[in-house]
Amino acid sequence: MSSLAFRANVASAGALTASRPRVVAAARAPLCVEARVHIRFSRFGKKHYPVYRIVAIDSRDNRQGRPLEWLGHYNPHTKEVNLNAPNIKKWLDTGAQPTDSVRKLLKRAMVLDA
Repeated sequence: MSSLAFRANVASAGALTASRPRVVAAARAPLCVEARVHIRFSRFGKKHYPVYRIVAIDSRDNRQGRPLEWLGHYNPHTKEVNLNAPNIKKWLDTGAQPTDSVRKLLKRAMVLDA
């Protein structure tokens, strides 16, 4: 008997319809996706003896990710700096943002204005 009552309940529930709330389309600003490029260090070298490459890279990539372009290198132990200044200026003109440590290095090398 209980199975008949269950079937009767299921059959009567089939006639019910669920109503969805109406979604009113609000005026949205157009979606603008910008490529965020940073100029930052990429660490190389041995343990306790780092050497850094200066790279232009998508900001969402990790430190060792594949860069868009290599822009130079920096050895903090010997203070040796090798920069590709024209390419760095090209990336800065297109909107790339240097990290704080790279910005200090570029100011010291007079690639950036103080």
